[in-house]
Amino acid sequence: MATEPDTQVYIDRLATKLKATGAIRSAAVERAFRAVPRHRLLERFSYYDGARPVMIDHNPRRPEPGHLDLIYDDTALATRREGGRPASSTSQPSMMARTLELLDLRPGMRVLEIGAGTGYNAALMAELTGEAHLVTTVDIREDVVEQTSRLLAAAGYPGIRVRHGDGVQGAPADAPFDRIVATVGCSDLSPNWAAQLRDDGIMAIPLAHCGDHPLVLLRHQAGELRGRVALWTGFMPVRGPLHIEDLWPAGVVCGEQTEIACEPAPGPGFAFSRPDDEHGFLFYLGLHDRRALGMHDGIGLSAMLDGWAKLGPDGLSWWKNAGLARTLERLYQRWLAIGRPMASDFLLSFQPAGVSSARPPGGWVIERRFYRELATLGA
Repeated sequence: MATEPDTQVYIDRLATKLKATGAIRSAAVERAFRAVPRHRLLERFSYYDGARPVMIDHNPRRPEPGHLDLIYDDTALATRREGGRPASSTSQPSMMARTLELLDLRPGMRVLEIGAGTGYNAALMAELTGEAHLVTTVDIREDVVEQTSRLLAAAGYPGIRVRHGDGVQGAPADAPFDRIVATVGCSDLSPNWAAQLRDDGIMAIPLAHCGDHPLVLLRHQAGELRGRVALWTGFMPVRGPLHIEDLWPAGVVCGEQTEIACEPAPGPGFAFSRPDDEHGFLFYLGLHDRRALGMHDGIGLSAMLDGWAKLGPDGLSWWKNAGLARTLERLYQRWLAIGRPMASDFLLSFQPAGVSSARPPGGWVIERRFYRELATLGA
């Protein structure tokens, strides 16, 4: 008869790895990761074997060692797929840990999560707040809510409030909150979140920018939301009114290789020498031009069928549209001239859409659905 695996060994191994890489920095977050059994909150999940997703049927009460190896690796796991794409998942543990450190959750705080997933993040937050009933998590999928509620209860967290609904509404019955966090990529903030967040409360939202979802950490003070990009992330996009379809290009149209023009980079050229340089330039580019997009092996501007331009370590390349290439090069040189600011160097504030306000001096504006995002460089 096979010996039951010691699941705590796997749990501790993940926590130790996250601490060693710097994702876990505090004793409180470390204790939470050593306490919550991720394997108890999964029944079916997929991982990638090369380019192919492989579905796993997992018994949370009688886990197999091979399944535990996958579950306690630092990777996101899709739990539902639609049209060949992930439709629900449990996020990468290191991303969860970094976000929890930023939220600085304390005992007694009330927290709202948008996007329940498997409930793993909610359980970690319950450990940090000290009381499961202080955590509310909302998901738009009824099947996710049913499964997550059931598995959380079985794993020892029956008090977590798992609500079915559109995250744009928040959870007014459980408000006010000290912290609000989204685990899905949002094209905008919800005015309901601001209304349900205490003064001096914090929200951490992966906010769409150039095809990615940099995590913005915002503080609510005197009715205003202000903050900065804290992490560069990529999440599945939210459904419903918080998703704006055409805010950024959907991608690029690939032309024939013989139609692509290339201009090699002189000397070091378009090299991104610091780890955050690429994200810094992409964020800056997106403030100037809504055609900005992160591309394979570079950063560019996409006009879809009307062409694209890409800047990378090998130089500048474009298809059909030399004007895009000139714009891209000009903005790159301007970014260099102002000191290669990182995404976190920009101060962000959000005003309700429709409120008359001037562009900030030397700053930029992104018009979203519910809010105008104002960005300025510096303190």
